[in-house]
Amino acid sequence: MASDGQEHLGSALQKRQFKPFPGPPPNSGPPLRILPIGGLGEIGMNCMLAGVRDRYVVIDAGLMFPDFSDLGMQKILPDTDFLAQWKDRIEALIITHGHEDHIGALPWVVPALDPGTPIFASSFVMELIKRRLTEYSLWDEKRFIKFDMRQKFQAGPFEIEPVRVTHSIPDCCGLIMRSSEGTLVHTGDWKIDEHPLDGEQFDRGLFSALASERVALMMSDSTNVLSPGRTLSEQVVHDSIVDKVLQHNGKGRVICTQFASNVHRLYGVKRAADASGRKVCFVGASLSLYLEASWRDGRAPFDPKELVQPEELRHMDPNQVLIVTTGSQGEPRAQLCMAAREESRVLKIQPNDLVLYSAKVIPGNEGKVSKMLNALAAQGARVRQSRGDNLHTSGHAYQDELVEVLQSVRPQHFLPVHGEYAFLTEHALLAKEKAGVNFVEVCVCVNICQTWGFKNVYVCLCM
Repeated sequence: MASDGQEHLGSALQKRQFKPFPGPPPNSGPPLRILPIGGLGEIGMNCMLAGVRDRYVVIDAGLMFPDFSDLGMQKILPDTDFLAQWKDRIEALIITHGHEDHIGALPWVVPALDPGTPIFASSFVMELIKRRLTEYSLWDEKRFIKFDMRQKFQAGPFEIEPVRVTHSIPDCCGLIMRSSEGTLVHTGDWKIDEHPLDGEQFDRGLFSALASERVALMMSDSTNVLSPGRTLSEQVVHDSIVDKVLQHNGKGRVICTQFASNVHRLYGVKRAADASGRKVCFVGASLSLYLEASWRDGRAPFDPKELVQPEELRHMDPNQVLIVTTGSQGEPRAQLCMAAREESRVLKIQPNDLVLYSAKVIPGNEGKVSKMLNALAAQGARVRQSRGDNLHTSGHAYQDELVEVLQSVRPQHFLPVHGEYAFLTEHALLAKEKAGVNFVEVCVCVNICQTWGFKNVYVCLCM
């Protein structure tokens, strides 16, 4: 029997409630319609409707993790009741990539849509979706459709062309959405990695070609708009991990903590292990989930069968093991945090362990992470975390990359997405001042009803 997800979380689940509204009138006003229902004015819960008159597609179905003020909440979702009310107008769901803030709400969004509504995703992302929805008895092989980059397909009123972007998880795309009334572009989450470890380059050529199409509206990731310059390539992090592991040869174990979804980071881990004669061991179930999905999709840096089992660690020479573990954000039940409290059954910190913190501290987690790292150091581990160590790079574009793509596409209108209010306003200024976009709006998901009428695009937000 299919689940609506409620039984899995119960009262720990919170939906954002929408006030009822009719939406844009179907046969008057600008024909292109954007209805954001998450991801604007906040980090997470990315979900929006894009349409032509009264025919829509949904872009992404993400969740948001609550902050410390949301006691008792585990997940915050877009209002699926709203989607259910509009299911007769929704003709497809398209996923840009596999992070939780883009696919995490699928177990609740999928039951809200019509059972015949197709759901599109790239190959690796579909592996993640299949595993998740099988747990909820929602997987339907015929309904879920894989696409390739630059392979055009019809979804509702749009001809969709996925465009390759680089990010911190494999197989990500932006969406070029062409219709009889004009073209929309949604970048998804992205950066420009000049040296991607999987060889899948950011598709500059396709973005540049859009300039001749006079794109009606472009929507772009605003996460790192406050950061000047350009992001580091994952290749730099790869080389740094290899160097740090080799420098620790003969001195003890190496423990690397990272985001579980960052499969690209494992290229450096594997290279470092091979170069130093170490075996890789995963401590934390979510790491294996992403590696196995990438293996099934042919993208993994190594075969999961090569991994040493955590139970074998106690019998291994410390100089022959490289441990990758969860817990970079100080999550209480993650293995690294449990090891810091001396509560993990499989990961016991030893004097002279080298801990490589290959992640970013997410705002709000600073206290937990600091406490964890101090506890590790108190047990004799050496912790490497500083920015100068080049152990992490962001998956979201910095200012120079944002400007480059805006200048390449040259949209008529621009709507910053994926970011808090300060990020959206700064991105809007960047588009005007550095890229020459004349029509720019900032739209946030707050508890009011707002509509904007661009020259030929209608943006409606009502919560």
